[in-house]
Amino acid sequence: MDIVKNNLTNLIPIVNPALKIENGIKLAIMYRILPTTEIDSSELVKEAYKKLYGENIPESADTIFNAFIPFLDFCRAKLILLNHNVSNLEQEKLLRLVYLHLDEIFNGYSDLESLFNRYFDLMYSFSNMMPVPKYFNGSYNKNGKGTWELNKDYPSIYYKNLEDEESSIDNVKEMKKWLDENMKKYRIEQMYMLEPPYPIGEYYGYNDNKLDNLISFIKNAIRLIEDRFN
Repeated sequence: MDIVKNNLTNLIPIVNPALKIENGIKLAIMYRILPTTEIDSSELVKEAYKKLYGENIPESADTIFNAFIPFLDFCRAKLILLNHNVSNLEQEKLLRLVYLHLDEIFNGYSDLESLFNRYFDLMYSFSNMMPVPKYFNGSYNKNGKGTWELNKDYPSIYYKNLEDEESSIDNVKEMKKWLDENMKKYRIEQMYMLEPPYPIGEYYGYNDNKLDNLISFIKNAIRLIEDRFN
């Protein structure tokens, strides 16, 4: 498959054919909890980067928007209301619990569930991926885009931290310079401007006061992924 041309296709079942039995939310959860081949570092994606951007590209890769962040926040709140103990659950156990109770979690939220299904399908499409320098996402002992307490993997928050030269992000000046030089090339300017649905220090909560913001955010993220290469 030419994934540059078919840039909105969910690549999970392409790279992991055994997972063709599901899609959307369920497929994304299975991809996370089962032994699988990583999408963004797969040969299929690497070859697509070379085809689109040329040979001189960074070795690492990034999934630009992470649908799991707002999804798990919403699900965690609803599981607590359903009297499940989710405190201190490692992510794999939380994902398994969510998978088992999806119908209960989204009871009365069918529109939101449909949006999340679309968001997850697009999360693992080529249109939501980009090559990045080593440690761009961070690691066990290096702070980067994926460092939870700093950015929660939101592009706009990461960029704001890059603008702060006192930030604890590793190689902050070099990473900002690289992003500034490649924003237009990778067509990610608008994606890096999308603010989170609510401040990253807050949680969804036990009422639905933040539901409209969450829906608006997901719709915008979907639109930006779909329009990236248009």
